[in-house]
Amino acid sequence: MFFKDSSSYVHYAEIAKNISEFGFLFTSILCFILIYLTTFEVTRNFGSYKYLLLIFPVFGIVFATVEMIVNPNAYSHNAGYIFYTTSRPFHLSQNATAWMLVFYSGVYSCTISNLAVQFLYRYWAVFDEKRLWIFKGWRFLICFLYSTLFGFQWGLGAYYLDQVDDYAKSYFELKIMQKFSVDFSDISGFILVAYDANGSTRWRNVCCTINMTFIMVFQYCIILYCAVRMYFEMESKVQILSPSLRNLHRQFFKTLVLQVVTPTVTLFVPVTVLIYLPLFDLQLDLPFGIFTSTLSIYPGMDAIIVMYVVHDYRLAMKSMVQKFTAS
Repeated sequence: MFFKDSSSYVHYAEIAKNISEFGFLFTSILCFILIYLTTFEVTRNFGSYKYLLLIFPVFGIVFATVEMIVNPNAYSHNAGYIFYTTSRPFHLSQNATAWMLVFYSGVYSCTISNLAVQFLYRYWAVFDEKRLWIFKGWRFLICFLYSTLFGFQWGLGAYYLDQVDDYAKSYFELKIMQKFSVDFSDISGFILVAYDANGSTRWRNVCCTINMTFIMVFQYCIILYCAVRMYFEMESKVQILSPSLRNLHRQFFKTLVLQVVTPTVTLFVPVTVLIYLPLFDLQLDLPFGIFTSTLSIYPGMDAIIVMYVVHDYRLAMKSMVQKFTAS
């Protein structure tokens, strides 16, 4: 067991906070660079895909900023987990701070949903270009609405299905004091406890896990389907295109492959482990904040992937550096 039951987890909470602060700087700087390059430096016309390249880093900056402000922490204990904060940003009330956690978790869902939209665009661009009408003009708002609706579903699901009740409070109150030296009355957050004292399933809480699972599986299936089809069939499809477009599609495909592997490790796995551990009711304590705090690093990693793999961005980066060094 990595963390002994008798140990304090205050140190891990501090590490999680430091990771969040690093994630904010890392993601903000790289995403702002990506936005600048996409808007002002890259000369190639990417069509409507340009807006997807802009929306994703915007979500990333918002996500990393809210994480740094709210400083959420997560703790898994036996048949439950608690996602909470002791911060009071802008002197907000406990309930208002809880709504900031709702917003934070909703932006997480928006981020993974927008990633699925990016895969769908690249898939249709190669296999069924007629369907790209949905990304043109005002219809592009549908893509934004798609991500936003899943954000609402995730955030509100957590707020209403994982509300703190008397049993959940008694389950975590002493542990929070022992592990993090925090008075339970000072926290804002959500608690899931999968089973009651008699071993019966607490279905309201478990429905929150089902809701989150549906969203993650739905988005991940889109990502995997598009990625697998493109991997096996894209080469034959792009042969009819000009060499320039053929090369661009290959570059974006390499980008998307890295965008499958990286979010699997940094976005999906930590959250999946956190929400499913309680169902097994293991005699296990984990200071999960050190894992969930890494979520804010992914948007910055995604920006690096785009800027490194796509040739137009490498040229734009060189041009930007030359401008700044010349001045």
